[in-house]
Amino acid sequence: MKPRIIAGILLLVFALNPITELEEFRFEPLFMASHYALFIGGFLLSMGRKYSPLLVLPAVFLVVLWHVPFFYALAGTFSTYRIINDLSLLLAGVLAGGSSNSLSFPMKLLLFVGWMGADSVLSVILIVGWPPYSNQVYSFSPYSVGQEVVTGLTMFGIMTTIFVVVLFRLLRSVFNI
Repeated sequence: MKPRIIAGILLLVFALNPITELEEFRFEPLFMASHYALFIGGFLLSMGRKYSPLLVLPAVFLVVLWHVPFFYALAGTFSTYRIINDLSLLLAGVLAGGSSNSLSFPMKLLLFVGWMGADSVLSVILIVGWPPYSNQVYSFSPYSVGQEVVTGLTMFGIMTTIFVVVLFRLLRSVFNI
């Protein structure tokens, strides 16, 4: 079995198990880490397929949707929305991974830079404690402003890891290492 398949399965096992699912209702950093695990797990499992490049559009839409504060709070609070969140982020990863081979290098680079840029903005928003991602705005949300700093730092750490892995793979392919 290919290492990327094993990594994809491990990421999905991390995100989709009863312990993680229950603790995500209490710990916002775990909830956000699961977003990454679901998307990247789906991406890795479908990478190498040749889906239509247009499937990137619904993938991007689904990812953005679950990071709009209201929908984020719904998924962080209610089981029904959590299931929809998890399945759609996994689907977004599958669509993005499956269509990545159909995209040109400049388009892949543009999407990657857009992802890193959007995640950087969101992590800064969380680090400064902008209230719409907390229970100060949506009283039903389980997440306090105090958790947002750790969530933003968690995002920054995950993004840095992703950036290093992608850069390493790019350099390896350029220099045939």
